[in-house]
Amino acid sequence: MIDRHLWMLSTIVGLILFWFLRQRGYDDPYITYRYAMNLASGNGFVYNPGVATLSTTAPLFGLILTPVALFGWPIPLVANLIGCLSHATGALALWRLGQEWNDRLAAGAAALLYLLFPFSLTTLGSETLPAMALTLWIFVWAARGRQWLTGTLAGLLVWLRPDGILVGPLALLLLTITGKHWRNWRRWPWLAGLIWIGIVSTGAGLAWFIYGAPLPVTLYAKQQQALIPGFYDFGDRLWVTLRNHLAQPVYQMVFLLAGLGLIASLRSWRWLFLIGWATLYALAYTLLHIAGYFWYVAPLVVGLAPAFGLGVHLVGRWLQRLGGLRLSSIGIVVILCGTTLWLSSAVYRIGQQIDPRLTVYREAGEWLAANTPPNASVATLEIGIIGYYAQRPMIDFAGLLQTDIAAQLGSGGFGASAQYAIEHYRPAYLVLQEQALSLLSGRPDLTARCPIVAEIPDPRYAAPLTIHACRWESP
Repeated sequence: MIDRHLWMLSTIVGLILFWFLRQRGYDDPYITYRYAMNLASGNGFVYNPGVATLSTTAPLFGLILTPVALFGWPIPLVANLIGCLSHATGALALWRLGQEWNDRLAAGAAALLYLLFPFSLTTLGSETLPAMALTLWIFVWAARGRQWLTGTLAGLLVWLRPDGILVGPLALLLLTITGKHWRNWRRWPWLAGLIWIGIVSTGAGLAWFIYGAPLPVTLYAKQQQALIPGFYDFGDRLWVTLRNHLAQPVYQMVFLLAGLGLIASLRSWRWLFLIGWATLYALAYTLLHIAGYFWYVAPLVVGLAPAFGLGVHLVGRWLQRLGGLRLSSIGIVVILCGTTLWLSSAVYRIGQQIDPRLTVYREAGEWLAANTPPNASVATLEIGIIGYYAQRPMIDFAGLLQTDIAAQLGSGGFGASAQYAIEHYRPAYLVLQEQALSLLSGRPDLTARCPIVAEIPDPRYAAPLTIHACRWESP
């Protein structure tokens, strides 16, 4: 009965989050949405029909969304619903871990911070929130000694998000410790390990057979982007994110408590599995030297939340020693209520902050869908939203679709890759924001070949987004 009530509460909380955040989104997830739409339309699990390239880092998420496309439901909206429900279940997983490890206070505080920490919610619409939740549930099942579930979910996580490969070894280690047979190698969780390896290997084999490589081409593109002078890599983005949060008093308190929690974790060592995963995750992205986008930093909340919870528990013990249970209870309530009020208001605010590109790029994509031939190629810098609504063959200045374009990024940045893409692929249409990426100034030949055929007001800049039709036979 208690389990049923907790799941019902989790669902209600997820739906409340969805109500406030349903309009949010950003460009990158729309690449995966287009994979789902193409598969549902019979074009295969590809971005550009007829071109077998794995440009999504979330193939399992695309497969999950394929039935949504088959039924004709709005994929972005359903993806947001999945994200909110997943996020609420992630908080529930933290609570479950606290029950398993007899640390309900730390678990409750961790679940609260995890649920309301605004930064992770900015990734809504992508696979990030479902992957974070699945990561936590893998540790729950490992803590319960469930080999089948642990191995299966750990294997599937890799195809929901490639960095999920880091969860498997830690989950297997937790299974070994949970079984209390770590001295006897015959009692190690061999079954879970074989299932995990089998799912990962099968997926890698299929990817290699279909796309010619087991990894998405976006890895190379994001590494090339990190080489652009002045562009953030993962370490830069992490530092900027920390600095921005530490400028606000409430987050100063959160990170102070998390620091205390790291000290407390030496006694409550099981929580180190989550904190350790976050540390490995940050180290892996730093070593890979990937471009620093905010959605790569967000999963670190999986480690921050339990550290915060342990810090709250530690402060509660200190207060109890100073003034007894009453003072401890009052202190904990003040900390958690203050944190809840502040973070809830922040969640509400991000629900009101809608990226204007969602509207601008959608209008551009819909114009292309209505006014261009189905096989007309379109080149632009951000292909997600425009490509999803245009449903035209796309050429990507950022190199997420064509690796030869990505190779131009490290030396010359987006300007060089765009010029190369235009000269090499000769797209039928260009979608440009000249103030963001100047391509036509100083190129009268290109301006003559590619006159403007549509303009879309862009609230981000004084100049509109422009669509150009190109003629390559003669200027």
